[in-house]
Amino acid sequence: APKVVLASGHSFSDVAAKCLHIVNLASLRELERAVGKAVNPLRFRANVYLEGVPAWEEFNWLKNDIGLGAARLSVFKRTVRCDATNVDPATAQRDMAIPQVLQRTFGHQDFGVYATVKTGGRLAIGDAARVV
Repeated sequence: APKVVLASGHSFSDVAAKCLHIVNLASLRELERAVGKAVNPLRFRANVYLEGVPAWEEFNWLKNDIGLGAARLSVFKRTVRCDATNVDPATAQRDMAIPQVLQRTFGHQDFGVYATVKTGGRLAIGDAARVV
């Protein structure tokens, strides 16, 4: 059975803020074109994966609020990727150089954004993401 891990005062994240990590699947397809093969989205350990948003649009949401289902989030930081994304989550093998490909192809090592929850609400598959 799945276990929930709790650690009072600790964040299981690369940032101290209590937040969600959002990845845009259109941006993933752009990364796949640069890499030349499929990239498992689980490499990026996101809480929310978006479909139907133009590639890299999530970077335009910085310092804006977005509606995601019934919730309202504040996007505050692009996610700088580390070498952990080079590891295939299915095999645990290092088989890519994602931060290097991002830097070489797009001029940055960012993939995904962090957002804090301003107003909680139900989020379901198929809900729209929109700047509010």
